Amino acid sequence: MKLKTSDWVVYGIAALSAILAIVLVYGYVQNRVAEAEANAGMKTITVVEKPELRSIVVASRDIYRGEKIDADDVKVLNVPMEGLVVKGVIINPQNAVGHVAHQKIYAGEWILAKKLKSESQSRSQSVEALLEKKRRAIRLPIDPATGLLGILTPGDHVDVISVFESADSKRMVSRTILQNITVLSIGIENQMRSRSVESEEETNTPFVKQASNKKSMVALDVDTTQAEKLALAMNVGAIHLLLRNSADTELVNTKGVNLKVMEKGQRRPPKYKPKKKREVIELMQGGNVQEVITR
Repeated sequence: MKLKTSDWVVYGIAALSAILAIVLVYGYVQNRVAEAEANAGMKTITVVEKPELRSIVVASRDIYRGEKIDADDVKVLNVPMEGLVVKGVIINPQNAVGHVAHQKIYAGEWILAKKLKSESQSRSQSVEALLEKKRRAIRLPIDPATGLLGILTPGDHVDVISVFESADSKRMVSRTILQNITVLSIGIENQMRSRSVESEEETNTPFVKQASNKKSMVALDVDTTQAEKLALAMNVGAIHLLLRNSADTELVNTKGVNLKVMEKGQRRPPKYKPKKKREVIELMQGGNVQEVITR
């Protein structure tokens, strides 16, 4: 079938119309996509690699200087190695348990090897681990009235006051003999006393064991000269402990006091003088009232 010229014209117009429709639809879609991208906020997604974690041993409670660390006193946390700049951090709890704290460790604080001393099995070994070179530990018997029992903890700093009789035995003297001394430990000493007797068959008296006497003991960190002063003070009089603020390291010069000083320190009379009693007479003249002081 031979196409006429008019048929070619019709087909050409149809093809151009189809092409034009496709171009218009494509342009419309592109415009809508551009509008949507313009109205949408730009979001940046940063891909971060998972950080490498490391186990760190931390304190689960406040651990005082001189205390032996138990398993319940520590816990393990995983922290990123990127921010780990402290050296000597303990990563295995077994390297901390059983050791003695050389410094106070607060709850949540990372436990460092330099804050611990060698493992100790007894209290005396624990105190020994706290002593630096040329330092000594001396134990003082104390009671609630003189030794701050109930408020004193290892690591506190105290002053020591000695109350004794003067060399001429004429008066009692109270004097501060040591200042800013570190408390190493606080414990109880059991003193068991027994009285030996002859056998029950010979004396008809059964063996008697007296009840134990308990004394609270405080171990202080001193040098040799300070230990000598304390030893003498314990033998000639009474010892009193004064608690210091940990930030207060100033040593105060004091000459001590005796009974004469205390007697002279009686309460002084007030500086002001009380007003004298005055007698006032009111005189009335007409509608006026006038006060007259007689003396």
